[in-house]
Amino acid sequence: MKMMFKKLRILLLVFTSITILSTSSCTRSPETGRKVITFWQFWTDPVVKPTLLRLVGEFENENPDIRVEITDLTWSEGHQKIVVAFGSGNPPDVLELGSDWVPEFSHRNVLWEVTKEASEISDDYLMWEPVKLQDEYFGFPWFLDTRVIFFNKDLMKRAGLASESPPKSWPDFLNACRRVNDLGENVYGFGANSAERHRLYKKFLPFLWSNGGKVLSEDGESSLLSSRAALEALEFYLKLVEVGKLDTQRNLDEAFMRGEIGFIFSGGWLLREMPKAAPDLNYGVTFIPSPDGAKPGISFAGGEYLVISNESEHKEEALRLIKFLVKSDNALLLCQSIGSGFPAAKVAEEGLYHRGDPHLKVFYEQLRNSRPSPVHAKWVYIEEIIEKMIEQAMYGKKTPREALKRAQKEIEEIVSGG
Repeated sequence: MKMMFKKLRILLLVFTSITILSTSSCTRSPETGRKVITFWQFWTDPVVKPTLLRLVGEFENENPDIRVEITDLTWSEGHQKIVVAFGSGNPPDVLELGSDWVPEFSHRNVLWEVTKEASEISDDYLMWEPVKLQDEYFGFPWFLDTRVIFFNKDLMKRAGLASESPPKSWPDFLNACRRVNDLGENVYGFGANSAERHRLYKKFLPFLWSNGGKVLSEDGESSLLSSRAALEALEFYLKLVEVGKLDTQRNLDEAFMRGEIGFIFSGGWLLREMPKAAPDLNYGVTFIPSPDGAKPGISFAGGEYLVISNESEHKEEALRLIKFLVKSDNALLLCQSIGSGFPAAKVAEEGLYHRGDPHLKVFYEQLRNSRPSPVHAKWVYIEEIIEKMIEQAMYGKKTPREALKRAQKEIEEIVSGG
């Protein structure tokens, strides 16, 4: 019986993959002869998806010779489905990739090089690094986001802290988290991410970068995690974990909105949820702390990018869709429906960041002092090693020094091709 269920599960997975791949072939619409381009994307939220559909509809009205077929992906399974699509030679024409994933596919030579087209507008957009391989471009930045510190002003007051002056240095930040944590049962100083893929490393890297550390050497051929800067960053993060609630990002966000956590790393999505879920919460947002507090720390910057498959039979039409979507006004509409993020187009700055929202202003200023993940073809595997390293140190399976040393060894095996 178990074997039968196993076979059924395998057949279901194969059928699902075939179904998805079959929708990505380039065809002509039978009713009018319009060229059909396929677009795989991740915005399935019922609040966001209608805006995307509206934008695609406007594009089709402006380009009556083109019809766009949209396929939804999820962050939990999307990467594997994309790998399968490229491996089988049936990828979509246009594909949304997170900033961490672009280098992997550009190094595989499966993305269409758009250096000429990108160079023409490169000065008008931010954060090209993930789509740039040496001097060639393989995609376009769509919109960007970063992480900041959310803090509960009422808990700060109860702990005897100045609620309008959030801590800027590591020592002050740790002290504030400890004092809030000492308030009693069901109150935590810090929101610490548990073992959760694609999230945990984003909470450690800001401390590493702010302390002058790096994951990789400039040439990407060796790891630098055995540095003193990395050790200090990991040890500091573990001190925060000791006075924190250890849980998933979703649960930490909800606990913060219930007024149970003093300080938490989070993104712009929390700004969107706050008015509905916690309209009376007295909170603020501030920059990532730095070791000495002399200037804001360096945060993690992520982004969504649009790329074109080398296998596409409609590259020029795909390029027209991308240029339409990354226009400042169109990207802004999508960001507003998401409730977070900023158009990569620089021209959108004045219209977006001068709306009198002090929270968005902090996000914008932090974005200017943020970094994407190191651009490396094997980053998705490197980030997994970093997350395992943090987990081992958090749960006491290894000392911080041992965890860093082991991570460096494993990363160097990967980047050397071992």
